[in-house]
Amino acid sequence: MNTKRRRVLIVSFDGLRPDMVTPALMPNLTAFATEGVRGTHSRATFPTETRVNQAALVTGCYPTRHGIVGNKFLEPVASPGKLFNTGDETQLADGDRKLKGKLVDVPVLGEILAEQGMRLAVLSAGTPGGTRMLHHKAETLGGLRLALHRPDASVPAECVAEALDRIGPIPEHEIPTLSWLTYVTDAYLEYIEPELQPDVCILWFCEPDNSYHFRGLGTDANLVAIRHADAQFGRILAWREQSDIGDRLQIITMSDHGQLTVAGAAVDIAGALTQVGFTVGETVTDGADVALALASAGGIYVCDSEPDLIRAIVGWLQNQPWCGPVFTRDGIEMLTHAHVGIDHRRAPDIGLVLRNDDAVNAHGVPGSCQHDSKTYPIGGGMHGGLHPLELTNWFAAAGDAFRVGYESSLPMGIIDILPTVLTILGVTIPGSVQGRVLRETLVEHTDPLLPEVFQKTFTAEYQNARRAHLSISYVGSTYYLERGWVD
Repeated sequence: MNTKRRRVLIVSFDGLRPDMVTPALMPNLTAFATEGVRGTHSRATFPTETRVNQAALVTGCYPTRHGIVGNKFLEPVASPGKLFNTGDETQLADGDRKLKGKLVDVPVLGEILAEQGMRLAVLSAGTPGGTRMLHHKAETLGGLRLALHRPDASVPAECVAEALDRIGPIPEHEIPTLSWLTYVTDAYLEYIEPELQPDVCILWFCEPDNSYHFRGLGTDANLVAIRHADAQFGRILAWREQSDIGDRLQIITMSDHGQLTVAGAAVDIAGALTQVGFTVGETVTDGADVALALASAGGIYVCDSEPDLIRAIVGWLQNQPWCGPVFTRDGIEMLTHAHVGIDHRRAPDIGLVLRNDDAVNAHGVPGSCQHDSKTYPIGGGMHGGLHPLELTNWFAAAGDAFRVGYESSLPMGIIDILPTVLTILGVTIPGSVQGRVLRETLVEHTDPLLPEVFQKTFTAEYQNARRAHLSISYVGSTYYLERGWVD
């Protein structure tokens, strides 16, 4: 191994809320953040869904540029007659072929590294589609992509076979997903490091997201999952301490979003729309007025993007007690797709967030939301919207490129990780990137003046005297979503 070469390991704790990173629950991650760099003002992108933010991670862009506008969205070429589900590995791979490789509109991390003769490896206990999203061009670029949910769709086949032979069979999936956290850590320590030493590796832990969703935030099962994720991260830190590479391995820890507690039964927006005379279909190409792509947030596609129909539906939505902020492409009622970074051809005609609040659940964890999902139990977890606890994500990093014992309160976000990684590796940042280099976190930062920071709140008057608000922070020309709400 060339120990003089800097490499990067990105460890993502899916869904982890920073307010649950405590010395009691996560001693390894807490100590890591204290000793390295901790970003206390880090933000996800909207919708606060996994594949959206995975795309942001590997492109440095908001959905307005990378095009993954939701976990599900209408893309007629990739998925005729139904919503395109980015969580489905088979559908995602087939859709990318139908799109002639244009699943994502801008360069992704794997491509950028490959142009420099560098390699990306991805190991994931998360959704099969999410694993592909992190490295969807691995087949042509030669990098490793190993999905525990779909080892058959992992590449290259010979490396995957060798890894599984060395580590053993993948355990059965369970919730909380403890054995899978151990397995992907084993795969990293026992195969990726001794055999591949990639320039960048993304290690994706599926917890605490799984236990948040299906057991609830703060439940015993959820706390067990959080502790186990921290213990696996501790194994990685112990290995690095003993390894020849030491702090030449830059470790970036992150989460892709937070979560809220599911409050009450599903709203049934499709049923409510039908009752007032709108027709709802799987897609708007089948003659229906609308198609829905949302849970606690998402959007509504309107047939032919008909302006009068959009206005009618927006007016109806604004009078529903469960309706939060609404966004449209052309700014009907002022708030626009551009404000939240989803102004893309694939975006729904009407962006929508359901109402949420700061209510505390039975386990003392604040934040709850209304929803329209048949997947998660009442009292379970949900994400997607614009509550601060969904938008706030974890960020901490350490290595010889990063400052020691430094805490930054500057706004930052997932879109900043890619340009920062490329800078550390000495790679030119593509012009498509919207994120900024987190220079304030780097040892080579010499400017005593921090970037200018300001905040702006946009407000829209609803027809029923309520108002919708969206708060955004700016660091120079880079923006970060802070909160969206209705009073």
